[in-house]
Amino acid sequence: MPSQFSESDEHKWQERVLDHLQIDRWHRIPITGDLDLVGPYARRHLLRDGLLCPANAHAVVPMLEAAGRRCLISGVGGDELLGPQQWRSVQDLLGGRRGLQQRDLVRLPAAAIPSRLRCLARRLTVVELNELHWLRPAARSRLERSLRIGFEEPVLWGSAVRHVGARRDTVLPLRAMERLASASGQQICAPFLDPGFIAALARAGGRSGWGTRTAAMNTLARDLLPAEVLGRKSKASFNRIFFGEQSRAFAAGWSGRGLDETLVDPEALRSEWLSEVPDFRTSLLLQSAWLADRENDLPAADRELDLVAAACP
Repeated sequence: MPSQFSESDEHKWQERVLDHLQIDRWHRIPITGDLDLVGPYARRHLLRDGLLCPANAHAVVPMLEAAGRRCLISGVGGDELLGPQQWRSVQDLLGGRRGLQQRDLVRLPAAAIPSRLRCLARRLTVVELNELHWLRPAARSRLERSLRIGFEEPVLWGSAVRHVGARRDTVLPLRAMERLASASGQQICAPFLDPGFIAALARAGGRSGWGTRTAAMNTLARDLLPAEVLGRKSKASFNRIFFGEQSRAFAAGWSGRGLDETLVDPEALRSEWLSEVPDFRTSLLLQSAWLADRENDLPAADRELDLVAAACP
């Protein structure tokens, strides 16, 4: 169904793919606020399992329910494996997609540095840290000292694909979805994260890969998908779907408890949750605060009833 939020409306792209593949059966699931970060689907696993990463893992549950005894196929991992890699400029040079440039006098020696040293090359910038305005200044300082973002990926494309496919932030979403599926006896699989596919993709791309996501998609699916889908540049955003009315109502009435106030400024965080497009990096904080308020406000007997109800599919 077309979304009330234009940035999350994907139905035209979906229709283009279905028309191209001549699929005339399309099961649509009406969603009216149910995917909120503290909505009914999220509450079910929060009360049963606690926090899962990412905070929007529950979005897969309506599709699992629709799949029933069949296995639900997810595209999780595709963005990470097919997107440009950290060393794309060097890979383009190796693949003959560009000639030598003056900057290669810096790039090539940097590529020769062992990855365990390259990963220390860049700290978070002041601008990036200031974006996290809900953190206390001392917490931002600690983050600046401890968290570094560098060029840790292997330089050769095939090795980089294997590295990304095994990375924790790539694998965690699938693990969370699998946990949600197993809770109700259902199945989910992610072909992009299948070890056999990752190995085959790494071999096919070799040292230099294909350069762009569009080129990689053309190699994989030019005979299956329309050209405009393969070359799509835009990407939907669902922040306002997940930070919906229920999240905003909770944020407005939040007690301010449940989070470490030496790290987090509760009022700055509340302000972010109530902003027009909240930063998704605050989503797990929202759920953690919701759990804390729930734990503090409910009598023990009601908490036990909630847990029983949440355990039922």
